[in-house]
Amino acid sequence: NRRVLLLVKQEDDVTVAKNTTNMFHTNATTATKEGAISRRDFVASCVGTLVATTAPPLLGLPRKAHAAAADDEVFTRQGKDFGYTFRPPFNTNEPTNKPLKTHLDEVTFISSDLKGYQFGITVDPVRINTLRDFGTPEEVAAKVVLAEVNRDGVFDVLLVKDPVAAENINTNSLYYILDYLSKGKRGNKHFVCKISISNQKLYVLTAQIKEEDYETKKDELMEAVNTWSVI
Repeated sequence: NRRVLLLVKQEDDVTVAKNTTNMFHTNATTATKEGAISRRDFVASCVGTLVATTAPPLLGLPRKAHAAAADDEVFTRQGKDFGYTFRPPFNTNEPTNKPLKTHLDEVTFISSDLKGYQFGITVDPVRINTLRDFGTPEEVAAKVVLAEVNRDGVFDVLLVKDPVAAENINTNSLYYILDYLSKGKRGNKHFVCKISISNQKLYVLTAQIKEEDYETKKDELMEAVNTWSVI
């Protein structure tokens, strides 16, 4: 008995829940087995369903990307034809890469102090040049939320804020930001995803934290999300 709920703000700031199951196309995604695909793989694949038929295959391993952290703890990731900067909100060991390459590039930042608090960034090739070719923020959010509710062990998914589009005027980069809560047998987890496309590369930042810790960390989390920028 899975439900998809959107929480929307009315003008009087009263939050109401609307059952939106029927507003999504059931063929937007396929269910995935828990553990068979990572959360960042999952979100990237949800977004990627919109252009899956146009994405070129990855041939062999990607060229090594270079990571550098300046004195102000800004993390810079630079590879062939891609790059970004990010300021993690917590002290972390050297960001980790998965041994099995499922993306052109993938980096994970894990808090050593708070279990379940982490940020992941993935980069994948696509054959489009802008997020607008994916769709509106609402259309992308619909696919991500519907795919999330089809994950094994997930009961409810709440889109807790309206998806937004933001533009970095310095880099002329467009971003979509999605904020949702996933409730399941493994607990309630809060996610914030920031998505961008630049030079035919799909960038996805996923922040994850337990819902019970979200209120105390939300300002810190969002500040970190806002530091992430494609270069």
